[in-house]
Amino acid sequence: MKTATICPMNMDEDVYIFRPLRFNTLPVVKIAAEPLNPSELPKMVEGLRKISKSYPLAITKVEESGEHTILGTGELYLDSIMKDLRELYSEVEVKVADPVVTFCETVVDTSSMKCFAETPNKRNKITMVAEPLEKGLAEDIENGLVSLDSRQK
Repeated sequence: MKTATICPMNMDEDVYIFRPLRFNTLPVVKIAAEPLNPSELPKMVEGLRKISKSYPLAITKVEESGEHTILGTGELYLDSIMKDLRELYSEVEVKVADPVVTFCETVVDTSSMKCFAETPNKRNKITMVAEPLEKGLAEDIENGLVSLDSRQK
């Protein structure tokens, strides 16, 4: 929960709900964090939970490799998060990896050139052309309506 409305129970006036803030940006910068002392991992995880509640644009998650990652809107935002994690929420020394920026591209029109790749022994060759997806297909994939798993029917 990243939002809440708090009011006294004995209030006679109408209570107005504060709507959640809507942001026009997404977290695109990712860092990985781990405690310098591995035995302090539970304290760091608890601090990450508090960070997730305190920073509305922060996303904390654990990758399949077990790595704890934090996504934010920029390096300054992530610096503030890490300062609070170290000094306020977990009081743990944390080692942080270099920031990585999420990069996405799109295709707006069918490519004019054919691209090809060849194996070193020149026996196999693949040729391809890029073209946009059907309208709405990308949203259906993102919403889980279409699976990219080829085993699923």
